[in-house]
Amino acid sequence: MFQHVFAEMNSMLDDIVKHYPSAQGPRRQELLQHWSLLRRMSDGIMDEWLAFEEKMVYLRAAGFSAEADMSDAELPEKELPAFNRGQGYYRLLMYPEAIQQFEQVLQHFPNSWQSHMYMGMAHFQLDDPAEAISQFQKVLHLTEQPGLKAVIYNALGCLMAKQADVKEAQKYFALAHQFDPTLPEPLHNMQACLSGVEKLRYDSSMLTWM
Repeated sequence: MFQHVFAEMNSMLDDIVKHYPSAQGPRRQELLQHWSLLRRMSDGIMDEWLAFEEKMVYLRAAGFSAEADMSDAELPEKELPAFNRGQGYYRLLMYPEAIQQFEQVLQHFPNSWQSHMYMGMAHFQLDDPAEAISQFQKVLHLTEQPGLKAVIYNALGCLMAKQADVKEAQKYFALAHQFDPTLPEPLHNMQACLSGVEKLRYDSSMLTWM
């Protein structure tokens, strides 16, 4: 339901980025008004989202569950407000803020693989490969789940490919395929890495664990 709203907001923002530097007079004022509107909308959406997530935390803490899903019970860090705020920031593409929240979670739950995964992806999106690799390596040490290892190795392969280290990237993609042969992304990325034309894929498989 939010896709249309965010599409319009992004379109307005793109327009500001493109035209503001050269805009003059009324056009410049119009773009400034659009910027002010976007800031107010962004702040309002964030406040509402965080309030919603806080309520969800309290409901889960009270034992409410609409699904017979034991994954949350196995991840007690999900009951922390900082975890839910981190998820909210990440989904709103506010990666530095998300990292700050998950750092708070890790102070209480240093072995939270999901917090390390969120931090790894946030650093990935911020083009900080060294820290992203560090966080993903921590996930690998904290889990024995083959499917999760596969998506992490796939993400590591993408990081190596972005750094033009094709040999290391291929090694990680091969490991990803080894841990989960049904995962289509590593095989695609092996070819994309060699061709240098096709786009690397990692988002869809990662989302199933976030």
